[in-house]
Amino acid sequence: MTGTNGKTTVTTLLRHLLQADGSQWGLVGTVRYHLGRRSIPSYKTTPESADLAAFFRQMVDAECAGACLEVSSHALHQDRVHGFHFAAAGFTNLTRDHVDYHGDLATYLDAKTVLFDGRNGSVPGVSVFNVDDPAGLVLAEAARRRGSVLAFGLSAGADLRATDIRYTLAGTEFTVGWQGRSARFSSPLPGDYNVSNVLCALALAAALGRDPLSLVAAVASFPGVAGRMERVEAGQAFPVFVDYAHTDDALRNALRMLRAITPGRVLCVFGCGGNRDRGKRPAMTQAVAELAHLAWATSDNPRKESIEAIFADMRNGLGPLPTVEFVADRREAIGRALAAAQPGDCVVVTGKGHESTQEFADTVVPFDDRQVVRELLQLRRGPAA
Repeated sequence: MTGTNGKTTVTTLLRHLLQADGSQWGLVGTVRYHLGRRSIPSYKTTPESADLAAFFRQMVDAECAGACLEVSSHALHQDRVHGFHFAAAGFTNLTRDHVDYHGDLATYLDAKTVLFDGRNGSVPGVSVFNVDDPAGLVLAEAARRRGSVLAFGLSAGADLRATDIRYTLAGTEFTVGWQGRSARFSSPLPGDYNVSNVLCALALAAALGRDPLSLVAAVASFPGVAGRMERVEAGQAFPVFVDYAHTDDALRNALRMLRAITPGRVLCVFGCGGNRDRGKRPAMTQAVAELAHLAWATSDNPRKESIEAIFADMRNGLGPLPTVEFVADRREAIGRALAAAQPGDCVVVTGKGHESTQEFADTVVPFDDRQVVRELLQLRRGPAA
């Protein structure tokens, strides 16, 4: 599974769907590695080749039927999965990210293309593409000349298509059409981008021989993914979500979705990582300034870059009337957002998602957005009676 956004949600959901028949599947990705008999925290989206081989050996020993694998552009460029034959491979979307590594968007896309065009050592058994995404549409047309392709999306040209979509804070409902048949799905994942993620997982399941329309119950029972629009509850009068969105496209998707289903205001906390692509910082700030009613820019993982330098780049995305407050301390920024929220509003804390630490120049400190939100909400409520 490759693409800028959605890889973790798709692979985690796909594993859940494939295990609906009682089989066991491994998973290697951004949040955790599920290796059959044990599960360990992830240290890299796509590990090095030798580590992957060792993980696959553990999965085989645990009698896993197969593995779901997130494949990053870095991994493809560095040949970490070269020579692996994928029974099916999927592409979610392409937006600006990792330009600090690849140099430009065209080179970034070319790295993603390696998974599908044979440069990885073989062509996937079935290649699955999001044809609502411009890059996905181009890749799908090129891949049809080399092998089997399955297209998914909301557009009429998709082999697996979603229609009649209904959005709520509790998730989404939509009809999936496949080979002249259809079924109504209910997903706990909110937003149209998550409809796309569900379609991608269903398409990959179809590529592996499953009937996607038989997976209605499995989709409905999906517990979600840590730090991906994860709701945090502590008895407050408004919903609070923690999300991994760390590109301008991901922020726009998340904020548009929340505006559509929130009766009041959408309040956003966000930041940009240090020692990473500086070019996306103003675009991220512009996205938040346009779509959030109130926003707080703060530290993400500053690494070895000063927060003042990061903020300076971010301010380039603001118009003459700034609508974003800059607060260096992440805990304080989250606290200000929670204090400003009223019943009917919604708060979303973005950028770090499932991460449990914050990286500074010479130290890594414990920091989990979900835990911090919970602690601050409990402090606002005061001691239990």
